[in-house]
Parts: sequence; structure tokens; C-alpha cells
Amino acid sequence: MTGLTRRSFLAAAVSSTVLAGCADTAADTAPVVSGSRPTQPTPTPRRTARPRLPAGVHANKLGLIPVLMHHRLVASNPGSYDLTPAYFRAELDRLYRENYYPVRAIDLVSRNLDSVPPGKTPVVLTFDDGTPGQVAFDAGGQVAPDCALGILRAFHARHPDFPAVATFYVNKNPFGLTGAAAAQALVRLNDLGCEVGNHTWSHPNLHTLTRAQAEAEIGSLAALVSRAIPMAPPRTLALPFGAHPRDPGVLARGGAGGTAYRNLGVLLVGAEPSHSPFHPGFDPMAIPRIRCSSRDGELEFTYWLDRLARRTALKFIAGGNSIGVANGIFQSPVWELGACTGFDCVEERWRR
Repeated sequence: MTGLTRRSFLAAAVSSTVLAGCADTAADTAPVVSGSRPTQPTPTPRRTARPRLPAGVHANKLGLIPVLMHHRLVASNPGSYDLTPAYFRAELDRLYRENYYPVRAIDLVSRNLDSVPPGKTPVVLTFDDGTPGQVAFDAGGQVAPDCALGILRAFHARHPDFPAVATFYVNKNPFGLTGAAAAQALVRLNDLGCEVGNHTWSHPNLHTLTRAQAEAEIGSLAALVSRAIPMAPPRTLALPFGAHPRDPGVLARGGAGGTAYRNLGVLLVGAEPSHSPFHPGFDPMAIPRIRCSSRDGELEFTYWLDRLARRTALKFIAGGNSIGVANGIFQSPVWELGACTGFDCVEERWRR
């Protein structure tokens, strides 16, 4: 990379908010005990073979996970936060070639990564602002092929092992829609397996607001989404402009009555991959993202994917089982971190 240094194009990471997110946990279902003896002997359960890692690949559930930040999809003249359809298709091609596997932001913060096949690395595709180029429908109610979701779904049709899932952070008029049309778009997104996240009602700089104003912004958008898809209220929030409120406690929960909300994760604007949710350095309330655009934002995406391709020990690699991690607690074989700084620290070494 001539004439450029990493420092010249990577955005400075937004200051982390030190908060703890509380994950919802479902109660275990009580076993039903039969009062009569079965007439047939109970068959011995057959052992199901665990998925195996590809030859030469080592699991690393403490490694880095790219969380990609997208904004507008435009046909031409992209700004510094925009991307063209051609760029987005090329991005998907590279992710697929390099064994990335899309998951949603809520999957990251809730450690719901069991679906990631052995040898693959989770990647989170996020879209901010809910613009029309991200999600659109044709006259027949089908996903328009030239919007971001349509491109993602077409890629999935060609590559069924690359899920068409993403997280869309919306404001008061999702995808330029209002009323019943907006609600129906949110329902369709949820039905298609995507996540609808909170990007506040009017996209303000939260740092300039009082706590009551910030709660109203977050809570009003949460209420809009919850009315459309009550089974999937927003549980992650992307900060407008990457700006933290003066009272950081407002991010986790707030509001009252119909505008009450609870966030399990908060996403920043820049500027590097996220720690694994199993890594002790992971902060669900301050998740960094990598900017993707057809202009200078491409440098961030290319820089980090190039680095992760050169040093695969930095990446989260799924193992098909709980290698090294069980219920969030590090188990034998133990992990250790050598003397290091920054993201070099996630190069884990296993001792058998």
C-alpha cells in the first residue's frame, strides 16, 4: 500500500462505554416422567459424529470477528460511506472465498455461533440508516433484485452455504417507507431471518441530548419496531455518528411503558474487527465495526481482510464443538496469551 499508512485511513476507534449487557436466558423445560413402564426396550441412542475441521485448520474461538458497516447502496457517484452494487457483489465474493459465514449482530452478542460450520469465520453484515437502496420490494411484493438484500439473496441462491442474513439499523422511516408499508417491510425482514436493530428515531448526535431526550430517541424507535414484529424487538443499537450519550447508562435500557427498551449490544462506527464474544476483552456495549464503501472505506475493508488472510491465527475459526470454551468459561485445553499489544493478543496458543 504505497503512499498510505494504516493510520492515514483508519478512523479512530470511538471511546468504549464500560457497561455490562444482560442476556435473556430461557428456563430449561422440566422433564416429563411417565408413570407406566414402556412395553418396548428403549433403544440405545446412536452417537452422532461431530463435524470435523478441514485438514490443517485449527479452531480458535477467541479470534477476531469482522463486523462490517454499510450505508447507502447507490448506482453511481458514491460518497465516502456509500457502496455500489458492483462493489457489494465483489465484497460478498471475497468473503465467500475466504470462508466467512454471515451471522447477525444479535448472534454475536448472545454467543449464538453454533451454526457456523467448522473451519469458517463468522462475519456480521450491518446496514445503517434504513435507506431505500438497502431493502426494497417490487410491485409483486418480492425483494427487489437491485437492492442490497436482493443482491445478498441472489448470492445465497448461487452459494447456499453463505446465509442471506444481515442486521439493518433503521430510523423512523425504514427504507423510505411509512405506516403499513414500513411495518410490512420489517415483518418481511424478520421472516427472512434478518435482524432489525435500533438506530434511534431521528438519527441525532446522542452526546448533545439530555438523558430524557436520548431515552425518547431510542425508545420511540424500539416501539416502532416492536409494534411491527413484537416477537423480535430490537436488542442491538448502532450509535448515530458513533457518538456516545453523556450518560452511558441510557444505552442499555430506559424508557417506560410503550417506549421501554433494552439493548444487549451497542455498535460503534470504527474501525477494526471485534473480539470474539468468548474473549475476555469483548465488550458487547462497544462493538467496533469496519467501514465498507466504494471509495476510501474500501481501504479499511481491504486492510483488515488482507491482514486476517495473512495471519489466520488472528481469526475466529469455528470448530464444530466447544474447543477451549464451555458455557463461556475457558476449559482444558487451556489458552494463554503471550506478551503482546492490541490485536496481536488474540493469537491464541493451545497446550494439549
